[in-house]
Amino acid sequence: MLTLMNALPTGPQPDFVRPLDPASPGLAAERQLVQRVFERCDEVIEQECAASSVPPEFLGALAANESGGCAEATRFEPAVYRHLQAVAEGGSPAFGSITVAELNREMAELLPANDAALHARYLTRSFAAAHSTELQSATDEVLRELATSWGYTQIMGYHMIGRPGEVRQLLEPHFHFRMAIRLLSEFVVDYQLDPRREFAQMFCCWNTGRPYGRTFDPNYVEKGLRRMQIYRQFRQVRAAR
Repeated sequence: MLTLMNALPTGPQPDFVRPLDPASPGLAAERQLVQRVFERCDEVIEQECAASSVPPEFLGALAANESGGCAEATRFEPAVYRHLQAVAEGGSPAFGSITVAELNREMAELLPANDAALHARYLTRSFAAAHSTELQSATDEVLRELATSWGYTQIMGYHMIGRPGEVRQLLEPHFHFRMAIRLLSEFVVDYQLDPRREFAQMFCCWNTGRPYGRTFDPNYVEKGLRRMQIYRQFRQVRAAR
């Protein structure tokens, strides 16, 4: 079965978007953003990708897209919190039953439709059945941690339920990128993706839960692919020294 961990041998060079135009508006800012991620993260990313088929430039670009290279980045998701509370109380077994139309204005602004689909991938009836007892004993602080996205690639705290480790370890770079690779491997297996080439689909999965979902930012995938190119250039320059 295809996974990202020790999955595939070195293959052909990946396909990227059209070549970067040095005169394109905003390229200098893009390079500055990617350089910040590269300087902060590349040593860790390279180590964590050593046993994976995902290239370091993908994780670097994903971090640029999600947090701008901020290890301490967090975002609380009110609708996820409300859902976890409901599961703890024995209700709302699947997140898909909570639609954006049912949310109040504040929540609808914080939780676009694509986010609802992404969370519905994980917060299923089987999730509720398996973890309702654990959630019932959780404090409000723990529920809030589970309803928050953390770190470089904004991993939701609820991904740590049933896994080794603590939610706040997602702020530790090695732990964080290792978990990101594990989550990507699930998309790779579920949708039979090639982690060496199908980067647009992988970006889309991370943002929407599906290879061809509608991203809230219509340029999310293109930004990721462009930032992959820039990140790869930084790695090539360093390797040539």
